[in-house]
Amino acid sequence: MRRRACALHHVRTQGVRGFSARAKLAAKALIATVSIAAVVVVAARSLAPSLSLATLLFWCAVVVLLFLVVSILWAFVNLQLGQWILRHGGTDPQWFWFRAEPPGLAALREQQRSLKNNAEK
Repeated sequence: MRRRACALHHVRTQGVRGFSARAKLAAKALIATVSIAAVVVVAARSLAPSLSLATLLFWCAVVVLLFLVVSILWAFVNLQLGQWILRHGGTDPQWFWFRAEPPGLAALREQQRSLKNNAEK
């Protein structure tokens, strides 16, 4: 029995070779930033037509940099809080906001403890 060839056998599904994941992420972030800045510039030109293009681009760059700094600081604080929770006995940082541990976790821990005790005997 002969196998049929796929119609898309020549299409690569693994992405462009030679580029690292960081380079792809940086390119995507740059494209998104430029696209958002272009939308903001168009909106700002219609809101304040008397501003020069240089002033408008300067303030757009300031806003983008401010957003970038705030995003990085937010991620840093969020990760530090999660690590602090785990170091102080928390089960999962996402469950920190709830009053109790996930349902069934106490029973699962007890089951693992009994299996460990039985294996040691």
